[in-house]
Amino acid sequence: MIHLHGVFNFQLHRVHSLFRLIIPLLFQGAVLACIFILTTLPAAGQAPGAQDTIIFNPINVTATRTERQASEIPNALTHFNRYPQQDFQPGVTLDEFARNTPGVFFQNQANFTQDLRIAIRGFGARSAFGVRGIQMRVDGIPQTLPDGQTQLDSIDPGMIEHMEIVRGPLASLYGNASGGMIGMTTLEAPRERFAVSPRQVFGQYGLFKSELFAGGRHERFDYTVFGSHLQQNGWRDHSTVENYFTQAKLNFKVNDDSDLMLLFRKFYSPEARDPGALTLAEVRADPAQAATRNRQFNAGEEIDQEQAGIRFRTKPSAGQELSFTAHMLHRDFQNRLPLFDGGQVQFGRHVGGVSLQYTNDHRLFNRPNRLIAGIDYGIQNDDRQRFNNDSGRRGALVLNQAERVQNVGPFFRSEWRARDKLDLVLGGRWDWFLFEVKDHYRDDGNQSGRKTLSQASGTTGVVYHLNNRHQIYANVASIFETPTTTELINNPSGKGGFNPNLSPQTSLSQELGMRGAAYDFQYETTLFYIYTWNEILPFERPEFPGRAFFRNSGQSTRLGVETRLATPEWKGLRGEVSYTLSDFEFEKYTVNEASLSGNAYPGVPKHRWEGLLRYAHPLGFFGQLHVQRVGAFYVNDSNTEANSAYNLGQLLFGWGKRYRWLDGSVFFGINNLFDARYNANTRINAAFGRYYEPGAPFNVYGGLRIRITSL
Repeated sequence: MIHLHGVFNFQLHRVHSLFRLIIPLLFQGAVLACIFILTTLPAAGQAPGAQDTIIFNPINVTATRTERQASEIPNALTHFNRYPQQDFQPGVTLDEFARNTPGVFFQNQANFTQDLRIAIRGFGARSAFGVRGIQMRVDGIPQTLPDGQTQLDSIDPGMIEHMEIVRGPLASLYGNASGGMIGMTTLEAPRERFAVSPRQVFGQYGLFKSELFAGGRHERFDYTVFGSHLQQNGWRDHSTVENYFTQAKLNFKVNDDSDLMLLFRKFYSPEARDPGALTLAEVRADPAQAATRNRQFNAGEEIDQEQAGIRFRTKPSAGQELSFTAHMLHRDFQNRLPLFDGGQVQFGRHVGGVSLQYTNDHRLFNRPNRLIAGIDYGIQNDDRQRFNNDSGRRGALVLNQAERVQNVGPFFRSEWRARDKLDLVLGGRWDWFLFEVKDHYRDDGNQSGRKTLSQASGTTGVVYHLNNRHQIYANVASIFETPTTTELINNPSGKGGFNPNLSPQTSLSQELGMRGAAYDFQYETTLFYIYTWNEILPFERPEFPGRAFFRNSGQSTRLGVETRLATPEWKGLRGEVSYTLSDFEFEKYTVNEASLSGNAYPGVPKHRWEGLLRYAHPLGFFGQLHVQRVGAFYVNDSNTEANSAYNLGQLLFGWGKRYRWLDGSVFFGINNLFDARYNANTRINAAFGRYYEPGAPFNVYGGLRIRITSL
């Protein structure tokens, strides 16, 4: 049993920590009060009832496992609907869909062997590849494995219809994640009886992406089919990528109270090369070069994956809903790391899971209440081998083991309208994990073992509705996050089995925020403070360059502010601006007898600004400008090396026209508009100073899109 080790121990809240929390809270309270006064004073001068003439369409989200209005959720949440300009992005990485989200930092858009890196409030920045610390679901089907790891390679941004990002912990609902949750809904069936839409994108550095969407409806049945092919030479040497993706989604209306969804997905990547990270001197000399060892050992990977899911929902009576979800996944993976000893990895992965959920809308003390209760079960089996990498050729077998993870997580949540303007939320979840490894390679002894981890996570929140346009919310949550299987089996000793010195991390999160709309201006501002024990961070050993190991960092704190303002549409013009302050540091952390207490948390900029301006003309012309300023941040725990600040911009413009059953568009875009020299990715605590992966300079792309519908 893993305990929070004194989560509620007041000795941990030392005087300076209290000041770091209380002073910003007081400041935030003053800001919220000013916003409230400024937005309500003009209304006082209006005629009685004038403010009631403004009607806002409510935004419904499913972040809390059932459909609710965003205004009723006591968490920082950003909801995206697919707007026309998103059809004219390159369609390569998910960050194209979620730009301008405060508190969310994207890196590594160009290295497909490492995957897009997503950090929410700093959680996820530790990832050497894939996504950590964030739960992800597509069409209600979990993409996060039972051990907490998510691969994004099988999620094509071209097929996303809606996206919800919850910033902050939802471990009480989804388990095993500290940063939050990202939920996506893929393209829905067209309103017409049938529609087909091909799209073609081309660009510099060999970018060539083809997409095809088709869908239709027939009485109680609708369907969508999506397929894509991506190939790109890459700006840097040794960065070629090619992949294929297909998805079919079928929806059946079984009866008036029941529906069934079937989902099938296939991803195949025959080639994705890894150019590796460079030293600062190498970046300055030639940022387009690949690391010498990555070329020598032909670093890269191949993937073949299939996934299937089913979801059945029924309403046995008024106010009740029962939902059952099941999914399975198979993944064949092979990669080559830039090292000889165990530098080639292959595994066959089988994943399965089921979820049962019950929702009951009833009255508690004569007030509306929604009770959500359910249980998740997941199992993951990896059959893993490591071979020596003999300059890209497979060498001798050095590791052969079977890894299994099982997770059981019962949960509940109560959402109660305690007063006409007051919503109270209480939730909890208990997670039980079993990690097992069976060593089939006995030349270095038997490294078989097992670990059992369990922990309860809880949350309580409140939403106060100032009126129908403004809400103040707050929440407190405890968080439990296990190491992933990859993190556990990457043993710094060089042997198989588990790393015996790696433990789960736990956190306590506190959040206060305000959101709303005034004169059609939408705003949100959030303050949070998170205290974490046993933070899991990556590092490299000189004898295994390019291979990530993991260790616990003691204790760390996160103090942050997230703000966003969106303007109303005026003559086809609309804008957004956001700012994120991330003051993250280590409280207690010792490495090689050196204290790193007070050092900044690596991999996350302290300051980040983003702006987005969109325009659509009635004659069919459109444009979009996105700019961001990313502040400097450290790339190692000792804070001796830093990534410089940089400014990025993207300009998009084009023209579209619709005539009866035919809709066509042509578009062009410029990436890195200011031709900045920057690093698209950083590798935390890398060996030999190889922290940096440079991003592409000024480059252009273009394409066309056609949509044909039945009459």
